[in-house]
Amino acid sequence: MSSPAAPSRTLAVPAIGRTHYARNFIRQAVCELRFPTLLHIEGDKPPLSFAQAVRKEYPLFERMTGVNVNPGSFAPAAAHIFRSKKQRWTLTLRSSAITLETQDYDSFAEFEQRIAFVIEAAVATIDSDFFTRVGLRYINVLPFNSNEIDLWVNPSLVTPLRAGVYGDVDEMWQQVRGHTTAGGFFFQHGLNPDMRRDRREYILDYDFYCEDVGVRDTMTILNSLKDLEFAMFIWSLGERAREHLGPSVSP
Repeated sequence: MSSPAAPSRTLAVPAIGRTHYARNFIRQAVCELRFPTLLHIEGDKPPLSFAQAVRKEYPLFERMTGVNVNPGSFAPAAAHIFRSKKQRWTLTLRSSAITLETQDYDSFAEFEQRIAFVIEAAVATIDSDFFTRVGLRYINVLPFNSNEIDLWVNPSLVTPLRAGVYGDVDEMWQQVRGHTTAGGFFFQHGLNPDMRRDRREYILDYDFYCEDVGVRDTMTILNSLKDLEFAMFIWSLGERAREHLGPSVSP
């Protein structure tokens, strides 16, 4: 008996031109660049060439030590953290990944410029001509009134909540993992489990990624991932949320 064919359908939300809005719902934006593990990065000091390359943009430094928990073992894990002067941007170097993140997101154009800067600084350090995984993650938070949730979130995602099928719920969280034309995606959405009753929030958490990406192709891939993420984000919104974004200006 032959094995079943691999899935052929990919994410099919309507494509949309990239647009810059007056406001956004982004609580955190992250770009992660994974590379083949380099154990010497676990040391007390970051690679000198990398630290010098990013120093002007990210002058604030600290070292963080944590623990990786694997079945049957515990292993120390170090992270070298560089922050911008006003601490708006955080750059983290670990033994197998570099991440750039912000909680004060304005536009992808700015994010893109900073990612390009990080890649240029990292090339000599990672000693690799490819990244094992390139990913973009956006965590969006939508305020809403329980009786109007389908005006804030696409009704396709929240019809049971609006209809009261579950009653007044304290928590709801759903996960979807699938494929795109550029790689894969992991979409999580639902009610914030830490929310207060007087502050209702709905989380839209998107992680779009591609594996085995040549360093020279990274920015092209990231732009493709951003277009896919943006299309899914717009599809996920209800009418009230789209209005809240305000006027749009094409970049």
